[in-house]
Amino acid sequence: MNPEYEKQLEAQIDRVLQHLPELEAPATLLPRVWAEIERRAALPWYRRAWVTWPVGLQAAALAALVILFGGLCLGGWQITHSAEVADATQTAGRWFAGFTLLTNTLSVLGNALVLSVKQLGPIFIGACIVVGLATYLSCLGLGTAFVRLAVARR
Repeated sequence: MNPEYEKQLEAQIDRVLQHLPELEAPATLLPRVWAEIERRAALPWYRRAWVTWPVGLQAAALAALVILFGGLCLGGWQITHSAEVADATQTAGRWFAGFTLLTNTLSVLGNALVLSVKQLGPIFIGACIVVGLATYLSCLGLGTAFVRLAVARR
């Protein structure tokens, strides 16, 4: 666009906005806001946000979460280094080998499809779809006609 035109348009919009009256809130807004504030303040401590809990309970909850996280990390490390898990992992790996082969095959076929669409172009692909659809509809129509001809009583 023309920079001078943009400045004129901006000045005109500014003038129009300056002459607009102030918006007033509905009369019911303030009582509803105060009612919601009072409702939230009346909630028990365990139903409020964690930052509004008493400090002692925040510290206890944080300590419990840190201990739980540490236990999960230690347990996960112990599990990954045990012999039974290694055997189970090898068994599961054998189970999923076929699935991996299938996903790799589908990935290669998908990449080949994308490359062929890129090389052939959308017009050729669209034409092929139209020809295929026309062929399908022709076969459907001819089949219907032949069935009606075969079943028709003379």
